[in-house]
Amino acid sequence: MAARLPRLVALEDDPDCCKLIRACLKADYSTVFANNGAELLRLVEDGAVDVILLDVGLPDDDGFSIARQIRRTSDVPIVFLSGYASEDMVVKGLNIGGGDYVTKPFSREVLVARIRNALTRVGEQQVVTPRRLQLGEVVFDVHKRDLIGANGCCLKLTEMESLILLVLAQAGSAPVSRNELFRRIHGREWDQMSRELDVHVSHLRSKLAELFDTENPLISLRGVGYYLQLGALRRTPKA
Repeated sequence: MAARLPRLVALEDDPDCCKLIRACLKADYSTVFANNGAELLRLVEDGAVDVILLDVGLPDDDGFSIARQIRRTSDVPIVFLSGYASEDMVVKGLNIGGGDYVTKPFSREVLVARIRNALTRVGEQQVVTPRRLQLGEVVFDVHKRDLIGANGCCLKLTEMESLILLVLAQAGSAPVSRNELFRRIHGREWDQMSRELDVHVSHLRSKLAELFDTENPLISLRGVGYYLQLGALRRTPKA
């Protein structure tokens, strides 16, 4: 049986460029074209994307804005495609969480290499993880991103919340620095100006508090990092 080709979803408004992309990638990727940013986001949410090729200059959407929305819930590799080759644009794309940046016009060799490299970096970051982790009396279903309490309460985590919880759970009671947590999730250094991590940690903390009878189940130590402090199971859902 032939190996499954990685599924690439491209968002590009130029029909000629779409034809070129399809021709360049047909041997290496199963390529699908999203019609707009909303469709791309739905595909990402469904988990049906291995890598994204995202045009920066779209008529109705801003590629960078779409990438920011994707990064709220997913670490799927993104390769930006743009006619703008300025250093500021490239740096902006990479800081948002792009795996690479390809400028138009491009050759098949360059496009394939950049996409392959973005996928390879993600693959190198992946480690074998158990399907389920036990957090006291609560089961963390890593694949389904569910927190299942012995009291029958089940909470759904976003992909980012799930990744944060996985890193902290595997660390046990040892604190994990912001930079290490960000690097484990995104594969790059933490941007100290970004509040992204704080937002996801806050949302995860609120969900954990619904299950655990602990005032602060996810501790943040200034200058040190984060660690879990899970107490007894909350027997009735938090009001």
